[in-house]
Amino acid sequence: MAEPRSPAARKGDRPTAPARTPRGVDRLGAAMVDLSLDPIARPSEQERALMLSLLSGLVGQIAEELQLRLPPGATDEVDAEALVAQLRSSGLFTRDLVGLLVRRADLLAFRAAALHQDQGGLLQAWAADPEPSIASAAMAVVIARASARDRFGRPGLTLADCDAETAVALTYAVAAALAGPTESLVAAAVDLLARHDEGDRLDAREARLMVALEQAGRLDGPLLLSLATHGEAGLLAEGLSRLARIPASVAWQMLTGTDEHAIGRLLRLAEINRSLAAGLIAALSNGRGLREPGEAMAAFDAMASSEEIAEARAYIRLPGAFILARRALEKHGQRGA
Repeated sequence: MAEPRSPAARKGDRPTAPARTPRGVDRLGAAMVDLSLDPIARPSEQERALMLSLLSGLVGQIAEELQLRLPPGATDEVDAEALVAQLRSSGLFTRDLVGLLVRRADLLAFRAAALHQDQGGLLQAWAADPEPSIASAAMAVVIARASARDRFGRPGLTLADCDAETAVALTYAVAAALAGPTESLVAAAVDLLARHDEGDRLDAREARLMVALEQAGRLDGPLLLSLATHGEAGLLAEGLSRLARIPASVAWQMLTGTDEHAIGRLLRLAEINRSLAAGLIAALSNGRGLREPGEAMAAFDAMASSEEIAEARAYIRLPGAFILARRALEKHGQRGA
């Protein structure tokens, strides 16, 4: 809602002064953080607006679900954007939640920049597949994507898209921010979380679809190339992770990160041939924004021996906490002999 204009401004006597930053706001600290960010990794204004929209929709949906479980008149109508601002200022948004927002924004960006805009044609074809496991898995993905859209048909997020820890943290945060009897708010949150199932996440449903396609012998080069050209980055990462035999989260980071060489290493770990790798890199260059596709191809060629591939795969499979600790120790020269 626009702020009311002063009488002088309405009369056109003089232009209104720009809004002053509220006292107490650490503008220097904010500017230092902003200027220190990698301009490539820093979210654009469009991406930031999209993530805030996704977050407002998710928080608003949780608030509505909680209110439905409260006694009539126990709480007032909620402004989702105001609630998001309140939770953000209190530091109640976790790293995993922000990671979910970034992933969803990336998925939408890949789809928007795809060479072919088929509006779900691949999924619709699989949903009609004669193989029951493929058809049911594809239909589950279709349903998950449809249920995540808002009333205007725009892409969104639901509580079902959150992992268990994120769902618990965010649901209780929203409940705590609502006005109403404490006992009723906690009971509503408990009831809502009791119905949460990590298996309903879009990521989990996409993983089951790729498993079904792999078991049917359909996870091959043409399928991967089709996923790339249609902007299906989530399904492509799942497929490559299965072929590479590495965690899907790692495959996603290699596929969408800023490291030009990571995509080449990922394709080598998936053990696909060079011509297909070149085709995938070319297809991904548009949506992924590769600055130097040749660097990705060079990384693919550099990992030539089966021993290198096996060693890289074994390292990736190590627990993340172990890898982080090992890097920290090596950085400070503290690793034992």
